[in-house]
Amino acid sequence: MDNLNLDVVRKEISEINDEMLALFVKRMELSAQVARYKKANGLPTLDRKREEAILQKVVDNTVDEYRQYALRFFRTMMDLSKEYQETLR
Repeated sequence: MDNLNLDVVRKEISEINDEMLALFVKRMELSAQVARYKKANGLPTLDRKREEAILQKVVDNTVDEYRQYALRFFRTMMDLSKEYQETLR
């Protein structure tokens, strides 16, 4: 890969990073809504069955080469969401 191609790829990665950040912020905003609902209804922050279903979907929809990384990405994202929800409770 020469410099021109590397620059093109890095530009695309930067654009994806921007999109991912916007989606992350949106997800955290929705997590705040979930936290308020759970607090109002006396529900725990952790919904283990939902997390397991989400992670199973990641496993089912990710090729072997990226599966372990996708699982780590989603686990980290869910951990951050739970941590944030706890601060709102």
